[in-house]
Amino acid sequence: MPILAAKSDSTPRITVVTPSYNQGDFLEQTLQSVLQQDYPNLQYIVVDGGSSDQSGEILDKYSEQITQVIREPDEGQSDAICKGLNLADGDFFNWINSDDLLMPGALHELAANFTPDIDLYTFPVSVFGQDTESYPMRNENLSAKAILRSDRYSFCQPGLWFRTAMLRGCGGIDRSLNYGFDWDLLIRYLAAHPRVHYSQAVGAAFRLHPDSKTVVEFAKDDVQANRFLMESAQIRDKLESALSPKLASASRLGRRRQPWNDYLIKTLDDRDRSPLGAACEIFWRSLKQPRVACSTRSLGALARLLSRYVRPKFYQASRDQ
Repeated sequence: MPILAAKSDSTPRITVVTPSYNQGDFLEQTLQSVLQQDYPNLQYIVVDGGSSDQSGEILDKYSEQITQVIREPDEGQSDAICKGLNLADGDFFNWINSDDLLMPGALHELAANFTPDIDLYTFPVSVFGQDTESYPMRNENLSAKAILRSDRYSFCQPGLWFRTAMLRGCGGIDRSLNYGFDWDLLIRYLAAHPRVHYSQAVGAAFRLHPDSKTVVEFAKDDVQANRFLMESAQIRDKLESALSPKLASASRLGRRRQPWNDYLIKTLDDRDRSPLGAACEIFWRSLKQPRVACSTRSLGALARLLSRYVRPKFYQASRDQ
């Protein structure tokens, strides 16, 4: 679906921040994807943490088109984004990392359709990489309760656009976090500002490459060493002491439910196992811990397993791959 152009002459101020450190291989593409939006009321801030590669030359090339370039050491990605947020004067805010991209027309759609009854505007995001066939990742079922409960939801940060004043009002970005700060921010933001709009047009692209934090952490054999997961426990500790009793209770349930969700994923991935046997095991285990296991994820897993009998050719082809 093509992204819509602006419907009127009104052009709300939009702030985009790009944090960067030694991403010279990708930085120019990122800058071009933002600048070529041709959006007339853009505040574009690039925060470079003292890169030693070709990033300096690239920033010099585009410096006259960028609202502000900050070049100084920082404490990491979240600290760099905070520096940009401190300077933000836009009505709407997001950060586009220096290995990601904005899709053409995204800012015009945002400006045309971000109405007063919307707190968070979301786009699907295209995930791509040199050895990865691109696929869409949708932002779906976003609420503080769903995220904390580990219900079925999906979010991809480059497709999230916040109201700047509301973002600051909920405490902004926690610069002490290095991996899960977007997850932490989204929960706090939605707890106070729950109205979400879901666009159908792809608004950004998320790049997977060998040096990206997502690839590095989730490629680890020892799940306990995954720093995204390690930091999520720290974030839950913080949120459970700060949010409402209902949301704190939702988070405690989410801690118990996450291992169950991991079990469902592992079971679905085991193509050598009888689908009926796996479905029966999920059902009986659900009866033993109904509060944790009775969820839309469990129902979805059962449906997917049993559908393999309806689509035997597909199932057999999957097994043979």
